Parts: sequence; C-alpha cells; structure tokens
Amino acid sequence: MYSTRHIRLASLLVDLVCLVAALLLAGVWSARGSASGWHAAYEAGAHVALFGTIWALGTSRLGTYAISVQRDPRRALRNLVEAWAITWGVAGLIAVTTLQHPSLSIWLVLLYGFGLLLLVRLVLIGSPLTAANGRPRALVIGASESARALTTGRQASRNMQFVGFVPFAADDAQQMPHLKQTGSIDDIEGALAGSRSDVALVCPTDRSTTGEVHRVFRSCDQAGIGIHYFPPFLDLEHLRVGLTWNDNRQGLALQTTSNQTVSQLLKRAIDVVGATVGILALLPVIIACAVGVKLTSKGPVFFRQQRVGKGGEVFTCLKFRTMRVGAQSQQELLRSASVQDGPAFKIPDDPRITSIGRFLRKFSLDELPQLINVLVGDMSLVGPRPPIPSEVEKYSWWQRRRISVKPGLTCVWQVWGRNRVSFKRWVEMDLFYIDNWSLWMDLKLIAHTFRAVLKGTGI
Repeated sequence: MYSTRHIRLASLLVDLVCLVAALLLAGVWSARGSASGWHAAYEAGAHVALFGTIWALGTSRLGTYAISVQRDPRRALRNLVEAWAITWGVAGLIAVTTLQHPSLSIWLVLLYGFGLLLLVRLVLIGSPLTAANGRPRALVIGASESARALTTGRQASRNMQFVGFVPFAADDAQQMPHLKQTGSIDDIEGALAGSRSDVALVCPTDRSTTGEVHRVFRSCDQAGIGIHYFPPFLDLEHLRVGLTWNDNRQGLALQTTSNQTVSQLLKRAIDVVGATVGILALLPVIIACAVGVKLTSKGPVFFRQQRVGKGGEVFTCLKFRTMRVGAQSQQELLRSASVQDGPAFKIPDDPRITSIGRFLRKFSLDELPQLINVLVGDMSLVGPRPPIPSEVEKYSWWQRRRISVKPGLTCVWQVWGRNRVSFKRWVEMDLFYIDNWSLWMDLKLIAHTFRAVLKGTGI
C-alpha cells in the first residue's frame, strides 16, 4: 500500500519533469550567441528552479495533489488550471523581467506546460499515482448520524479508506456498526498512532464536550494528521462555509449565496447585454410611455422607490409613475382591500392609479425603467422581485432567504403565479428558483415572460 505522502511526492516529481520538458521545448536551453554550454546550463537551471519553486508552493497552497483525476476529474482539472496559471504568471513575470532569456518563448511555456501536465494526468488515470492518492486512510472520530452518513454514502469508499472509528464519551458506538472501533477518546493519541491515518474525520454531536474536540485537534496536530471537522451546528441546508479572519483570529463565514462562478459571470454578461439591447430596441416604447405619463397626470415621469436588494442592501428602484402624486401615503388606509396576503400589497382597481398607469401596469410597461437598474447592477433580468423595506421587516426567518440573491425583472412568480397565489406560495416559488438556478432556467423564464406580458395579467 502506497502512503499518501509518498504518492503526492511522486506526483510532484512527475509534474516537475513536465515543467522541465516544457521549458526545454520553449527554448530555455538555447545559448546566447557565443555563450558557453556552462552558461546555458546555468540559465536553464535558474528557470527550472524558478518555475519548480513557484509550482511547488502554488500546488501546496491550492491543495492540487489532494484531489485525484480519477475521483473528481472536474475539480482536479480546475485545480490544475489554477495552479498552472499562477505558476506561469508569477514565474513568467520574474523570468521576463529579471532573467531575460532571449530565446525563451514564455507563451510556448504556457502551451507546452499545460499540455504536458494535462497529458500526464490523463495517462495516469487508474495507476497507483491517482487511484491510491484518491483514497487516504481516514479515522473517524465520533459516532453520530453525520459520521454514519459520511462513511456509508455511495461515494464514501471511493473517496477514503476508513480504518475505523473512535466514539466520543457520550456517543453510542452502535451508530457505526459498519466500522471497527479502534480505541477510546481517553486514549486518542494511541488510537491515532495505531491507525496510521492520513486524516481524521471529526464528527461530534451536540453532546460532545468542547474539551474533547480540542483534545482531538491537539492530538492530530502533534501527530501530523490532517483534520476534517464536521460540527453539528453546520447541519443546515443552503449554507456555504468558508474561512474568515478578524484581528488574526480565524473563524467560519456562513453564507447562503454561492461563489462567483463562470455561470454567474455569464448571468451578469447576459444582464448587461440584455438590458442594453432592451433599452435600445424599446426606446420608442419607453419614450411613448414617458410622454403618456407626463401628459395625463401631474407629477414626475419616474417613480423612485427604495427597494431591498441582495443581502438586504437598499437601492433606488425606477418605474414609470402609474399613480397620483402622494398615493404612497394612502397605502395603509387601503390595506384591508389588498388581495395579496402577507406583507405584500396588491389591489385590483386601485383608485390611486391613473388612466395611463392602468394600461402600463396591465402589460408591465411601467417596469421598463428597471432595465437601468439591471444595467448598473442593482438588479438582474431574472430573480425574485425586489421587496420594499417595510415588507422585509415582516418576513419570517425562512422568507428572508429570498433576498439572498440579486432581485430581478421577472421570475417564476411573474410567469406562473402572478396575482393568483398566496404570499407563502410566492416566496416558495422564489426559493425554488434560488435552489435550482441555472442559465437555462433564466433563458426559459425570459422567454415565458414575453407570453405572460402579452396576456396583460398585471394589476
């Protein structure tokens, strides 16, 4: 059985050979004019040392060798791209500005380096360098539902080789009938030493004491064993966990929003392009609506209202004015006539609406100025409708998750719910969108929105 440390060292050496080959193919061995062979060797060695050092530091920092191509190809490839981009960028900048080799093409280094590193990973799939590297020896600390779930899942045995478990003092060992108990929490040091583990999966319950958990951490640290911590208070859905620092102290950052991904960047690109095209294409309609509002009632053309955006941030939402000036102050007087339950407010045949305003609302034309909000980044083309602050104050804890993403011009509710569903169902539709979001869903909702608008179901 290969040890994980030896396998990762061998993988690093193979990658360093790839970097040497890439540098040679890119011209690092070519001597300067009449320079001696020793001078050429010195320059080649300097470049190899530079790229090799940056690669070793970068892969260590990113954990490139902790993920095998065989176990998780997409993540392994992403780590490879990140590590090589950092190495090529940092080492290449130093090489170009300091070493200044005239025959070395830094762009060929980029091409050959990535090609060779990728080729090696594809060739070695299924070999000990990838198969064994994907199965570190793991000792489970704790006998909890979380520990059982981690060790009995369909992918569990593919990801790790479980050598046993050690229950905390208050745990029921019967929770882990599929693993062998290899010691007690009172002798955690001996259990760690006897297991020859690479990593400890620490899965305490609410009954486990903080002192026991700290002792496990100290013992793993002294034994040089990695720690994967699964505290029970993180058994919540829709939470992302990351690290944060405050005055050099580490902590956990819990968020319901996801990281910036390529898909989210594409979503923002679609927003910018869509809003720009929409404003230009609908400019005659926008001008006609503005003129209609100005000529049919006194007051400004646009209605500016404070709305709550992503993460509770307040922004100014733009709409064409569809009500008489001062109508907002009469809203609470008409609350009893609202057909929308909950904190939202909807009235059919609202007496405050102007004649042109009723037409604009029927076909959602009053919301066209929000394309400007989309363009500046306050809103998205697709997302939950932005609520007003007084509505958000009345949200229950689970309803607040609808403001965890950027609000939009249209969403599931606008297309299939509109004024026919309760506020609870409205929020559930928004949460369905948040939990199942994809670019394809956005495109479908945009297409269905045109159908809903033409039906004239707005009030």
